[in-house]
Amino acid sequence: MWLVTTYSPNSLFSLRTSSSTSSGGKTNLVPTMYSVKMALLDAAFRKGVEGKEIFPWIRDLDIRFEPPRQAIVNNSFIKIQTEPKDKKTGPAFISSVGFREYVFFDGELAIAIQTKGLAEQQLSLLKELLLHLHYLGKRGSFLQAVSQEVREELGQTFSALLGEQTAFSECVVMQYLDDMGPKATFESISSFDGTSAKMGRDRIMKTVFIPYQQKRASRDFTWYTREES
Repeated sequence: MWLVTTYSPNSLFSLRTSSSTSSGGKTNLVPTMYSVKMALLDAAFRKGVEGKEIFPWIRDLDIRFEPPRQAIVNNSFIKIQTEPKDKKTGPAFISSVGFREYVFFDGELAIAIQTKGLAEQQLSLLKELLLHLHYLGKRGSFLQAVSQEVREELGQTFSALLGEQTAFSECVVMQYLDDMGPKATFESISSFDGTSAKMGRDRIMKTVFIPYQQKRASRDFTWYTREES
């Protein structure tokens, strides 16, 4: 069974890929599993729920995405603040120019979470937390929950993982999205703890097929569309 929450994007979306640099920031086409789980923990804190207690089952959630019907990725150069090469003298930050991508979505974004193995109390809390997500990705990538339902199966309009024995759309875009590893600890992902997260253990990369096909591209933008089910 899958708990599917649908969101209406209210602004441009941007979430830099893990391999990008500060000067060259290409974006993912959808949020990552890691970003959704961090947003759930943030929503839990705002609700007054101790994040460390719910972290083990939040960490292990299986998450899929149904992207909006269309996405237009805009290429932009913006002014950014970066650290100078010589950090001992001079200002702490200097002005520079960086490449960024921002996505305009036409349609709604759906997030599906596998509910198998969740206790009734955990499922009830998960439903509530999903309705309290206000942005995913770069701060300002706002969205609003519009519906929530339970489905037995997901169609080919949802993302799929490499190696799965499942049918998915013939028209896909492959991206590497980060997720929490099965051995990740609450201390390693917490911004308020000195424990550093290790790539490959606390944070892992997964090959994800997103049901988009490229319709048109230029130096200014790339246009993607999704086939309807």
